[in-house]
Amino acid sequence: MKAAQTKGMKSLRHFVVTHAHRHDVTTGLIIAQRAEGKPSPAQAVKLLRLDVDSGREESIEVVEVAPVFLSKPHRNPKTIKDQRARLISQWATRFYDMTESWNGPLGMQLAYLFAAIARDSYVALAPNSALVRLLRQAAVPSNDPVWKFLRIEK
Repeated sequence: MKAAQTKGMKSLRHFVVTHAHRHDVTTGLIIAQRAEGKPSPAQAVKLLRLDVDSGREESIEVVEVAPVFLSKPHRNPKTIKDQRARLISQWATRFYDMTESWNGPLGMQLAYLFAAIARDSYVALAPNSALVRLLRQAAVPSNDPVWKFLRIEK
């Protein structure tokens, strides 16, 4: 598959973090501005709040990857895929500018949101979730396309 390239995506770098030990493997995603360097394993542990135990044999690997967006076939899949890629890029940049950190629940909810946009699906969130609160604080209008990919649970 070929990675989608859009204007906004060029300013972001994507890193997959793999934390492996005897009993488990954990993966995470770090999205950073192009100007920032590759995070060290120690920075990845801190950013992703990985459970690292010095008493067990484990490894942490940080690999830069190009994002790949998949979509359902439509009449014109290229146009639809490009629109969703642009929406992810636009919101990744906006969320990056609106927040100090994507640690904790917000980071996880953003990962699910971006996956939902890429798959033309949705993510179900509580009304008081970090992402919904942030969108409401930013006064994002109800007709913004981002709301199509969110279902607010009662």
